[in-house]
Amino acid sequence: MKTFMTRRGAALALAATVSLTLAACSDDDSDDAAQTTTATDSTTGAGETTGAVAEQGAVTLEDGYVAAKGTDKDMTAVFGVLTNHTDQDIHLTKVTGSLPGTYQYHEVVDGAMRETSDGLTVPANGTLELAPGGYHIMIMDNSDEIAAGDVLTLTLTAEDGTTYELTDIPVRVQQSGHEDYSTDETDTDDMSGMDMGGDEADN
Repeated sequence: MKTFMTRRGAALALAATVSLTLAACSDDDSDDAAQTTTATDSTTGAGETTGAVAEQGAVTLEDGYVAAKGTDKDMTAVFGVLTNHTDQDIHLTKVTGSLPGTYQYHEVVDGAMRETSDGLTVPANGTLELAPGGYHIMIMDNSDEIAAGDVLTLTLTAEDGTTYELTDIPVRVQQSGHEDYSTDETDTDDMSGMDMGGDEADN
């Protein structure tokens, strides 16, 4: 009887030890999984670190809209007023969007439209106007109709990798009084005849 009780006690002790070991491994695995998830979220590809996603509203587009276009044109533009709600200048170097196409920061110099040489900078607690005849965001290589009622989401990427998302930018039909943007001799993109539209827009 004594031998039986001793064996039974040993078995219970062993079971308790195994349970504690499994619990400890489970905690370690959870910690490792959490660390792996964090690492995965902060990198892309072979160790390439992504930038942070800015707090919603750090950059906004006031009175923003996309100029509507038909299938007879393959480019259009985004206008509005970019507002920087932070205490630091934001140097934007890249832009992408939810509609198909190539996105670039552009400017008009001496009547000629061209890609900016170094993106756009929105001053701290300041604004940058995107307007016909000045700075704007081009959407190129898009042969689809972009019609009134459609919406666009833009993702602006800063020099430090931080991204700023601008959602639900409406597409509007331009009124009469269009501006015809031509290219200069140094611009390799064929944008001659591009009808960018005036400042006024219909809903």
